[in-house]
Amino acid sequence: MTPAIFIALMLFVALPIPGTGAWTGSLVAALFDLQKKQSFLAVALGVLICGVIMCLASYGVVGFLKFLL
Repeated sequence: MTPAIFIALMLFVALPIPGTGAWTGSLVAALFDLQKKQSFLAVALGVLICGVIMCLASYGVVGFLKFLL
């Protein structure tokens, strides 16, 4: 798997919108016949990034930073 595909899969999973996430990212990886170990790592990192984004949003940090800008 090229680094661009790895990053694209990771960012796709990291988007906190309906329809993206670990299940859909795993489906995309299976449909494109990507390597299992690297796909697992990309999906896992994407889920962690999404968790951080949602945690920051729930605590109002994102809203606070928006107020500063």
